[in-house]
Amino acid sequence: MKSILSLLFTICCFSANSQTFEDLCKQRVELEEMPGISVGIYENGKISYINFGLANIETQTSVSSKTLFEIGSITKTFTTSLLAHAIIKDGVKLEENAQAYLPSSFSLPQKSGKQITLLNLATARSGLPRLPGNLSPADPQNPYIDYTEKELMAFLNNYELTRELGSQYEYSNFGVGFLGYVLTVKYKQSYSALVKQIILNPLNMAQTFVSGERKNEKLVATGYTDKSPVKAWTWTDQSVLTGAGGLISNAEDMMKYLVAQMETSVPSLQKAFQLTRQERADAGNLTYQIGLGWHIADHKYIWHNGGTGGFRSFAGYDPEKKRAIIILTNSTNGADDLGFHWLNEVYPLKVLKKSIVLESIKQKEYEGIYEINPQFKITVTSVDSSLKAQATGQPQFSLYAEAVDKFFLKVVPAKIEFSRDVNGKVIKLTLYQNGAVIEGKKN
Repeated sequence: MKSILSLLFTICCFSANSQTFEDLCKQRVELEEMPGISVGIYENGKISYINFGLANIETQTSVSSKTLFEIGSITKTFTTSLLAHAIIKDGVKLEENAQAYLPSSFSLPQKSGKQITLLNLATARSGLPRLPGNLSPADPQNPYIDYTEKELMAFLNNYELTRELGSQYEYSNFGVGFLGYVLTVKYKQSYSALVKQIILNPLNMAQTFVSGERKNEKLVATGYTDKSPVKAWTWTDQSVLTGAGGLISNAEDMMKYLVAQMETSVPSLQKAFQLTRQERADAGNLTYQIGLGWHIADHKYIWHNGGTGGFRSFAGYDPEKKRAIIILTNSTNGADDLGFHWLNEVYPLKVLKKSIVLESIKQKEYEGIYEINPQFKITVTSVDSSLKAQATGQPQFSLYAEAVDKFFLKVVPAKIEFSRDVNGKVIKLTLYQNGAVIEGKKN
């Protein structure tokens, strides 16, 4: 059955009225969209920062521009920048087959006699799936750490492509993670060493590193789903998909990175960054295009977002006006809409709802197991001052009351309403999500 809590990016209309952008950031924390938010802005040749909330709820540590966050898939733009640098400095060609850089033990899948190229991998047109079918982590909360060369080779040697190479955009963590591996093989260096040498050190990004390298780093924020802490995602030198999402950074370092996209004093990187933002194809529709790794909105705004177990991030810039923004949050809610809206106010903000507080005795009335069908149920529990819902085989999420019997979720655009019998006893719930209306009777 398709997940009723699948994470979908939905933007809804919202009027900002007279609120400043700083107000909008503060509101995300005040309405409990996220524990903390750190924003870096580059405009008119100057960098400024906006920080609100907590890096760690338990210790009450405040967020600052130095707070470190998992940046997730923004890492992919570093990987494709490494590729672009290899093109500029070492004569690597986008049209080359990835197979040419691999050990003979690898046998990449082909289609109609064509092989997967570096360009296919960098533009999400390789035909490789979003995730490899043999990704089976020992710890599901840390999914990439034990995916090694052995698993990578086993999957690629047996995978069959389902469509022509280059014919269709399909966002793929696996594809760009594999591209990062190809580059480590070519240069005989770990991903960490390679990204430091080519990008981080030249740009003085001393606070950016592969997750897991600095295990005692006190500035790393704790990630959260709702208000529940989430285990950090980590990678080692043996993890082969690090290039898909393995970096940790902060607003200060990410501003160095984004400013360098537009005006860097490092010649070798300047040409490489320019190459990554050149349009290559559409990204699934006419609104979005893709360069090398970077996505492009309306042929103008260069952007990428990121997400890990307890973090969401957004990076965007306008090369014509030389404006850039980084948004880092320690929450699964994210703030992509804020980033797009800052780049161009035409892009709408999502609707934010303010929850009300119910008495604990009233919350208890909703507790129980609600059966959608014999194989799929939603369990509702009252934990301290929060009401939690957990569907079969899915994580537990908080429910926020907007009225008696009416609740909403923050992790996805969904609502739950409870119904009562003539005696006032709760007897069922109704889930509203993405146009679907699903009922579950209370056992």
